[in-house]
Amino acid sequence: MKEDLRRLLALYAIDREIQETRGRIRGLEREISHIESRMEAEEKAFAQRVEAHKKLRHRATEKALEADEMDEKIRTYQHKLEHDIIPYKEMEYLKEQVELLRSRIDQVEEEAIRLMEEAEADARRLSEEEEAHKARLRELEEEKRKLEDKIAELEGHLKELEGERQLAAAAVPAHLLSHYQRLLEMYSDPVVPIVGGTCGGCHLNISQITLDRARQGEVVTCDNCSRFLYLESAL
Repeated sequence: MKEDLRRLLALYAIDREIQETRGRIRGLEREISHIESRMEAEEKAFAQRVEAHKKLRHRATEKALEADEMDEKIRTYQHKLEHDIIPYKEMEYLKEQVELLRSRIDQVEEEAIRLMEEAEADARRLSEEEEAHKARLRELEEEKRKLEDKIAELEGHLKELEGERQLAAAAVPAHLLSHYQRLLEMYSDPVVPIVGGTCGGCHLNISQITLDRARQGEVVTCDNCSRFLYLESAL
């Protein structure tokens, strides 16, 4: 009977390590998920930064085109005034337009130059930010790779444990193994020590008969929670 108890404890030790290993894998998977969220946020933030630069560049280009169009209109109207024979009203209208455009073009050209200079400066900043962005992504990728390597290592260890478990389970008598499996579905600790006359699982008192049998190294269970019980001194 004592040998059966040792076999149960050996099986439970393996199952405990399997549980711990799976828990570590889940923890690492959560870390990877967190890193992937950070990478996604990093990519999104940089994409928004690039879009902001594109809008600035577009505004600069539009303003430059506006200045070019105004200059072209001035040249066209001036050419008409100087070389074409046109009605008086049209001539007055074109003169007004030329004066109006000339009064505005300097301001538009200055704004176009300011925006172009701002866009060029922003492009230089963006280039530096892109390098920092890529460096951050590389760091996150490296963190993720290391975690994936740890998971692969743990999964390999888990396969070894599962092989050991098959051998350990085969050594446990069928009726004990069946009860153990049912307990394992309900509790993370199907085999617990007797502590101060109480079950180490549910912490309720156990009977004197059960305690005496446990002292003899017999396989006993808790009357309340059905967990397997043992005394350290009886092993």
